[in-house]
Order: sequence, then structure tokens, then C-alpha cells
Amino acid sequence: MVRAQRVPPAVAVTGAFLALLTADVCAGAGQAKMVAAALLAAVFAIWVMRLAKSWTRLVGAMVLIAVLIPSNGSYTLPEALPFKLEPYRVVVGLLLIGWIISLLIDPKVRARALGFEGPLILIVVATLGSELANPGRVSSLSSYVVKALWLFFCFVLFAYLVVSVTKTRAAVERIVTVLVSCGCVVALGAVVQRRSGFNVFEHLHVILPIFHYNPLVAQAITEERGGNLRAFASSGHPIELGAVMALLVPFAAYLAITRRRAWWYAVALLLLGDFSASSRTGVVGIVVIVIVFLWLRPRQTLRCWPAVLPFLVVLHFAAPGAIGTVIQGFFPKGGIVKQQEETFIGPGGKVEYASRLSRIGPELNEFSKHNPILGIGYGTRVVGYLTKGDNSIILDDQWLDTLLETGVLGVLGWLCLFVLVVRRLSKRAKLERDAREGWLPVAFAASITSFGVAMFFYDAFSFVQGVFLAFVILALAAVVLRLPSSRPSPSPPPQAQLA
Repeated sequence: MVRAQRVPPAVAVTGAFLALLTADVCAGAGQAKMVAAALLAAVFAIWVMRLAKSWTRLVGAMVLIAVLIPSNGSYTLPEALPFKLEPYRVVVGLLLIGWIISLLIDPKVRARALGFEGPLILIVVATLGSELANPGRVSSLSSYVVKALWLFFCFVLFAYLVVSVTKTRAAVERIVTVLVSCGCVVALGAVVQRRSGFNVFEHLHVILPIFHYNPLVAQAITEERGGNLRAFASSGHPIELGAVMALLVPFAAYLAITRRRAWWYAVALLLLGDFSASSRTGVVGIVVIVIVFLWLRPRQTLRCWPAVLPFLVVLHFAAPGAIGTVIQGFFPKGGIVKQQEETFIGPGGKVEYASRLSRIGPELNEFSKHNPILGIGYGTRVVGYLTKGDNSIILDDQWLDTLLETGVLGVLGWLCLFVLVVRRLSKRAKLERDAREGWLPVAFAASITSFGVAMFFYDAFSFVQGVFLAFVILALAAVVLRLPSSRPSPSPPPQAQLA
């Protein structure tokens, strides 16, 4: 007697989806295309989960896509479709669908907490509360609000996905290696772009034929500083490029310290990419990282100072003019404070607040007319290079933007999140001071602190690449804090050794 074999759950679910898909298409209903696309996405996500050898590789693939493929609208699904989606949105959506299905049918996949739920709940309450407190404004800008909320909650869910499927130090290090490797590719592209004007990341449509290429995006963000082109590579702006390069430097240093010295070349390349952006924000991020390393590993960090001079020589030849541009940016004629307080008279005699510090007063004055606790509504400040519906000015200050949109409660939530994470990482780093693994919490603390400080100097949440990496890094930091301590066991007392 032949025993009937049990149908795997994934196969059964796939068969059900395919049956529904076939019936939906044959029926020819008005919503058939949308339902069919959703069902097909679910089927594809399930089989990706089945074919992939590990979730770590899938997360690494998502990181690769987010870092190497521009997420600023350069590449979208064809215009013939009823919606426009960038590659990262498609992949994030598929991974989240596959993860949710896996939670339901695969006992090996279990949801896990980040460990930072308190601040996250505060952020979510502030975000949703800001919408409820401003119904009229939110209703008039509903399309922008929905898009902003959807993106925010997708990133939060992806952070939970990462922490749920990444369970070992080896898995964390694999993802970190992917991050640094992709960052090096972007850095090399940035150096080439600064020197020649050619951006390889704006020619990916050769290998992405299903996505529509929009050249106007790159033209809108191309600019110069000090007579040199500011590179942006795969980022949405030179400022974001500098901030992202700074985010990844601590992890390259960790790999160089704990693995092979060859990774020091990755550190140098990431720094070259940072300076190629001619961004003061990126340089500030590097300074913050050095301060964190000096705080947690002072002696080891000071030993690296002899490498500064050779790096400056390499920087001079690899990115000519970068050093002078950065110095001029921090020390302009009349002082940087005066420069950032300048206003300009625009068309019709209207005063334009084009400098960072000049915008604070007018924006806070407008903010005082709204709810100070919950702000004017998350996602209601519409700012973009190609968006006709812009109703606000670029602040170059995410903390101020957060205050305006979600009020004091939102700022408090994000501040508590960064302080809590960095505090726990610093305690872990000091606990593992004598272990090589102790450099990993140092790297995470430096990277997260760098992002938090950089938020004062650019609209971080308006750029997908940087904020996506920030959520991934926060999730990986949660995994590291969950791992057992790697403190070396104390040596046995002399009597025990003699015995």
C-alpha cells in the first residue's frame, strides 16, 4: 500500500493563490489586474522564501538593492502601470509578504522584539496622533500622508523582519560585510563621478529593463561646490551620500580590526566617497564617529593617527580640491554662522530663507500656531525636487522637521530611541573591552550616533537610502545586544592551576 505524501504548506498555499489568480483573470473583473498582481506577488514571495538558503542572504540582497540602485525616482516601474514603484519598494514588499506568510506557516520563523519598543511606541503614537490632531490639513494632503505613513511602517516592519531572522553573530557579520562591500562600490562610483562627471548608477537601466529610467532626477540634483562636481552616486543627494558613507565607516573599521587588515582599504575608500560629496554633513558624521571611538576605545583609536597624513595625500590625488572645498565650507568668508543666517530677496521682493539658521525663526513662528505636542501632521510638509505640490521649504534639519510634523512628542520619541540604543551599546562595548567581539557594539554605537547628529544637518527622512540603512543598523544592533556576552573568562587562581 502506497502511503499518501503530505503536501507542504507552502505548496498548498501557492496552489490556492494560483487557483484564485486564474479565476480572477478569467472573470475579467474591473479590479482583476490589481488582485492578480497582489496574488502573483504573494506566490513569488513564497517561492523566494522556499528557494533561498537563508533569510540572511535575502536581507543581504535587500541591502544590496537599497544601496546600489538609486531610490530617488530614477528607476520606477513602467508608466503604463497604475502605480509607480522603485525597485526597493518592490523587493521590500515581497520580503514583508513572504515574512508574514512564513510567520503563519513556518515554525522556524518567529517574531521577536527589538528591545526598544518603548521609544518606538512613543514615535508611533506621535506619528498617528499628529494625523488625528490635524484632520483638515491631512485630508487635503492625503496622498502624500499615506505615502509617508506607508514608507515609515514598512521600514519599521523590515526592522522587525531583520531582528526576527538574524539570530547569530555570524549572521550579523555577513550582513555587515554586505553593507561595507556595497558601500565601497558606491564610494568608488562617487570618486569616478567627481573626477569625470560620469555616474555609473544612472546607467543601470541596461540591467534593469523592466524599470523605467527618468534622467530628469539626476539633472535636478547635479550641482557644484568650489568649482568641483559634488558626487551623489546612488544616493538621492550629495548630502545623503556623505551621511551614508559615514554610517558605514565604523563597520569597515570593525572588519579591519577583527578580520583582515585589507579592510582598512575599505575604510579609506569610504572616506574618499564621503569627501567626494563635498558635504559638511558627511565630515561632521566622521568627526562624531571618531569621538565615539575615542570615548569607547581611546588608546586603540589614538594609535591610528599616523594614518591621517597618508590618507590626506591619497585624498588630494583621488579627489582634487576636496580638502580645500571642505575647509572653505566650514570656514567661509564672514564665518559659517553668518553664512547660515543669510536671507535673499527673491522674485516679487519676497524674502527667501535659503540658509539653515535663517529658517528656524519663521518655521517656529508658524509652528506656534499649531498643536505643539503633536505638530502639524506627519507627511504634510511636501518637499521634493520634481514635486509640483510642494508646500514647504527644505529645512536641512530633520530634528526641526520632526518637531514641526509630530511635535514635541515625536522629537522626544526619536531622542529616547537614539539615547537608549547608544547607551546600551556603550555598556556592552565596555563590558567586552578585552574581547575582539567588543568592537562590534562600538561600531554600532558610532554609526547610530553619527546618523542622529547628521539629522541636524539634512532632511534625513526625505531620503530613502540613508533612513533604510539606519533602520537596518538599529535592527542589527538589537540582535547584537541580545547575543550572549563575549567577555573572556577570568583566569583560574594559582591554586586551581597547581591542582
